[in-house]
Amino acid sequence: MNKILLIVILLAVLLYFLSRRIMMRSKTSTGVQRSNKQGYYLIDLPAQVAGKAIKSTMYSAGIGAVLLVITVLLAIKIKILFFLLPISFYLIGQLFLLNNHMKYAKNQRIWYNPQSKDVWVEWLSGNQVHFKLDSDLKSLKAVKAVQKNQGMLYGYYELGLAEGAIFIPFLMEESQLNQRFFQDLKLQANASSKSSLFPMI
Repeated sequence: MNKILLIVILLAVLLYFLSRRIMMRSKTSTGVQRSNKQGYYLIDLPAQVAGKAIKSTMYSAGIGAVLLVITVLLAIKIKILFFLLPISFYLIGQLFLLNNHMKYAKNQRIWYNPQSKDVWVEWLSGNQVHFKLDSDLKSLKAVKAVQKNQGMLYGYYELGLAEGAIFIPFLMEESQLNQRFFQDLKLQANASSKSSLFPMI
């Protein structure tokens, strides 16, 4: 019984610190310069979209945590309940997935000019990549989760360029302000699709 309580306490502490980290990431601004670029639109993750993702994911992770506790407590006597463990771990794992995608969304800024199809990508590290959407895009891959999480589909686009790959979380496509960029992106190349249980970038 003491071991079970220890597992529950450790899980609660882990979920607390992970959720706190996600909340801090959604509130703090990045160090990327938000310079005025003539004719360019900033493709970023608005607070509303981030808040919706956090709320739905916390709900799923909470259900997973409760399910895990119930399974561990009852499965000692009812062994068949152990089949619920993968489900609970999957739900809890959504928090790690959200943290991964929030990190990528916050650590980079994408500037897009719909007239010239120019794209500038800036990272916190100071690195930059410039390319033309209509001529420099070599490949486009969409890696998505096997199912939606409370109406939110996790996944990311992988843009293949001569300089390397750029990853853009699906979360950024949720914003109406970013729709023009994603529409133009899909017009330039047919995205190959791949499903993953946890589409981590």
